[in-house]
Amino acid sequence: MHIKNIIAITPVWNETLGMIQRFLNDINEVRRILSEQNIGFRHFFLDDAAVNLPDEYPILVRHQKNKGLDQILLKGYQAIFSLKSKTDLIIRIDCQEHDPLKIPFILDHFLHSSTKVIFLPVCYWIEGNNRPLMKEITKIMLEFNSALSPIDRKIILAIYNQKFPMGYQAFTTDALAIILPQLKKGVAIFKEKFKEQPRWGLDLLVMLVAANQYPKSVDFVFGGWSKPWLENRGREKIEAQRKQAAKIIEVAVELGCKTI
Repeated sequence: MHIKNIIAITPVWNETLGMIQRFLNDINEVRRILSEQNIGFRHFFLDDAAVNLPDEYPILVRHQKNKGLDQILLKGYQAIFSLKSKTDLIIRIDCQEHDPLKIPFILDHFLHSSTKVIFLPVCYWIEGNNRPLMKEITKIMLEFNSALSPIDRKIILAIYNQKFPMGYQAFTTDALAIILPQLKKGVAIFKEKFKEQPRWGLDLLVMLVAANQYPKSVDFVFGGWSKPWLENRGREKIEAQRKQAAKIIEVAVELGCKTI
């Protein structure tokens, strides 16, 4: 695959200014690394009524009121396709959980494979606890990947956001162009079916739609270690994530994704 331009987008809502600034330091290092390979790299924030995002930072989409992760991401993806300068690779990355320095590795993976979509699960790790062995993490990623198409509901609900979150995602532009209309349709189905905005969980819908569309061109690589948000450690949040995942699976089935 020939890649000369990359765009990364980062949704922001309640992240601290210090967190954003540290993240940008790594983004600038990625820009330096890729420039040495003659690859253009642009990064934009998606401002979902963020409390600590300065105006001087590059912002692609801005909400005056918080509308939820699903809405800001859909608008962000659509805005990329409206840019005058086109891109070959699109990366969705968060400030708090994700490591920008993985981006050169993502690029290398696309360059040397037929992959169209890559997901990078991040393993939560609290300092003082033992880290899981990489062979255990690899086994979970393989199990989850095999459960995406056809959909194995039991395995997905046991792993998605229960073992580790999977919002770090990368797409070839042509793949996202095909996936995006399905995501928009899926959000509309969710609203009609459950009488509310999904707000979050779009990352799982992306995985299910991508695996259904490109069953042999979706891959998983380890996204690194991350200290979890305090609110992500409680049983209530974990159970809410499982219930949301079950709803997203129902939407994916209505979109035509195969299930066992």
